[in-house]
Amino acid sequence: MIIVKIIGGLGNQMFQVAFAKMLALELGDEVYLDVSAYKRYKIRNYSLSNLNISSSIKYVEDAKLSKVEELYLKSCQNAYHIYQKIVKETTNIDKFGEIPFKYLSKRGFYYNFDRYYYDFSLNNTRLKNIYGYFQSEKYFKKYRNIVHEELKVKTPLTTREQLILDEIESSNAVGVSMRLGDDYINSPTLNVCKEDYYYRGMDYIYSKNKDAVFYIFSDSIDRVKQQFKFKYPVRYIDGFKDYESLRLMYSCKHFVISNSSFSWWGAYLAENKNKIIVAPNKWYNNTKEKPDIYFNEMTLLEV
Repeated sequence: MIIVKIIGGLGNQMFQVAFAKMLALELGDEVYLDVSAYKRYKIRNYSLSNLNISSSIKYVEDAKLSKVEELYLKSCQNAYHIYQKIVKETTNIDKFGEIPFKYLSKRGFYYNFDRYYYDFSLNNTRLKNIYGYFQSEKYFKKYRNIVHEELKVKTPLTTREQLILDEIESSNAVGVSMRLGDDYINSPTLNVCKEDYYYRGMDYIYSKNKDAVFYIFSDSIDRVKQQFKFKYPVRYIDGFKDYESLRLMYSCKHFVISNSSFSWWGAYLAENKNKIIVAPNKWYNNTKEKPDIYFNEMTLLEV
């Protein structure tokens, strides 16, 4: 069995479960999710239950783990978390997780919070554990078509969402995804995209699509309205749940995205074969190498 410690917002949840799906297909195993973090984590909601993949996964309560196994998994995760914190605070190493990831994967433990893809071993032990972010298509590219289908939204449309979706599908819609919440603005690591990046991204897509209609997605629509002066007419996507916004976003034809896992999935899941995806050429302020979150369809703009 594969036990996944689910953490973070919907975008991160999707990376974790995509990696788990790949392992399940490779090993012929079942996936069980541990969502206990959301009892305490109030910033983001657990939302995978609204996606197609929820019909093929179970929850750790159904795994019938023994008390010893539960304690073992928790202890391993805590130990790795301590190791991670010590290395971060005492060194300037950017890729500190590669060696433990390769070592632990041989024993069925897939722990990786680094921003890079690492090769790993497939070990069909009875108990396997996933803990980390795995933000790279390289982890599941072999099963790209399956992932595309499994991570689409299954929860029925509301009347209001249907109206916006009809608009999007009937136009040359461009999803512009802006991350502007306080956690982003106040982060020296994440705060990469400024107003000029979005303006240039919209200009780039408009230069190739004169009929483009821009739809603005953000975790702080009020801040967008205050800070931005758009030269093109825009439609603000506001008041929707995370999975509803995701569905509206991946229904667009083209994209200008921020350095956000949610933005990444909105663009990645879009079915338009000729989609343009504008992304920032820097995802983090403190990486020494280019992270593996980028994929081939992206057009990178300097930030």
